[in-house]
Amino acid sequence: MWRTTKISNQLNKYKGLLGILPALLFMLIFFLGGTLHSLSLSFESKETFSLVSQEGKFWAYKELINVTFLQSIGVTVGIAAAVSVLSGVTGLIASLFLVERSRHWKWLNIIFQAPVGIPHLLSAYLFMQVLMQSGWYSRFAYQLGWIDSIEAFPVLVHDEWGVGVILAYMWKEVPFIILLISPFILKLFSDWREQSIALGGSFSQTVRWVIVPILLPMWVGGMWVVFAFTLGAYEIPALLASTSFGSIPVEAFQEYSQFGLERQPIAIAMNMVLAGISFLVGSILIFLQLRWYKQGRRVW
Repeated sequence: MWRTTKISNQLNKYKGLLGILPALLFMLIFFLGGTLHSLSLSFESKETFSLVSQEGKFWAYKELINVTFLQSIGVTVGIAAAVSVLSGVTGLIASLFLVERSRHWKWLNIIFQAPVGIPHLLSAYLFMQVLMQSGWYSRFAYQLGWIDSIEAFPVLVHDEWGVGVILAYMWKEVPFIILLISPFILKLFSDWREQSIALGGSFSQTVRWVIVPILLPMWVGGMWVVFAFTLGAYEIPALLASTSFGSIPVEAFQEYSQFGLERQPIAIAMNMVLAGISFLVGSILIFLQLRWYKQGRRVW
């Protein structure tokens, strides 16, 4: 009886860990196992994939050490950073607006969350049809007399700066940020709004001094998820970016599928570099978060 009670107490003590055990096992077996297998393949010598070459281990990473690949890293990381920051800021503002207005306009939540269920490939195709110079917006602007010709419409698809890519990602990721943080903002407002009003605080002061400091770790974590996903996503850059844009996921897919078996380790090495960048950014954010906790969660 005593032993049964002790086991029951231990189970109750660690029931939180038991709840995440299936997801943890899935991550360890499939995600971590796949990552380690890919890493081992990227370290293989070229003799494993080609009977002619005599190059040793790490040849795939040595081949990536060039100016073109470094420029591609800059472009890919820059686009991912821009998407994550813009989506995070826009999602926070939209969440605050929804919390304040959705009590009167409940249909706003449906509109803001509608893009979540649309695949990225389909959203890229829709943006191509809408934003290209012969698309819906250019024809609409031409019919209204805003532009003299369809060719006068700004180039947003296959453009030099990746504006169409950023807009397409934001259309998908802003609803994700809203879905992530809006329930917590609603809960925080219900818990703290009356106290803030009693102390003479306005809506903006409540957001600045109460909502943002409490929500900051989750908000930044959501932006990191967006950054990590955008860093390795293929569909939208493949459809909306120019061929000379230099997106690493697109280049990795081409290396893996078009240039023969001996080039596949290079594609895997490209993805390992992106995974390393994502892990490094996540580690820096965790370090800054722990430091922020020690400093008393001061934001302003």
